[in-house]
Order: sequence, then structure tokens, then C-alpha cells
Amino acid sequence: MRIKKVILLSLFLTACAGTQTIPEPESPGARLFKQRCTQCHGLPGPKRHTPEQWSHLLILMESFMRERDITFPDQEKKLIQDYLFRNAR
Repeated sequence: MRIKKVILLSLFLTACAGTQTIPEPESPGARLFKQRCTQCHGLPGPKRHTPEQWSHLLILMESFMRERDITFPDQEKKLIQDYLFRNAR
């Protein structure tokens, strides 16, 4: 019984540690999303929020980045926003 628990726990942890797949992974928006948004936190799935929620969150993230002296050019924000809106729930 103990061996079964260890095996199940190992399988669960392996599944959780796997790389998250996101839509359009090779698109410029997805690549920039992965690069910029993992500087401070884990990568959220685009379908996690609606476009309206993403809009609000991008404003918050821009503020946090400014506080940390991390540049977030408008062009990059627009590319990420377009990607998130296209792939939102």
C-alpha cells in the first residue's frame, strides 16, 4: 500500500512540474508573454481570464513593473495584450 502511495505521489508531482502549454506558443505575443511575465511570477494561462480581466491585470502589472524599475514599452504591452485577448476565455 505504501508503494502505491509513493508511486501516485510521484506521478502527481511529475504532472504538476511539467511545462505549461499555451496557445500559439511560437507566436511573437506568446514568446514575449513567456519572457516578460515570468520575470516576477509563474506563467498564467491566457484562458484564465476574460479580455476585460486581462486589461485590468495588465494595468496592475505595468504599475508593479514601474515600481521595480522594469521597463514595459507600450509596443510590448500591446503585443502581449493582443495575444491575451485573442486567447482569453
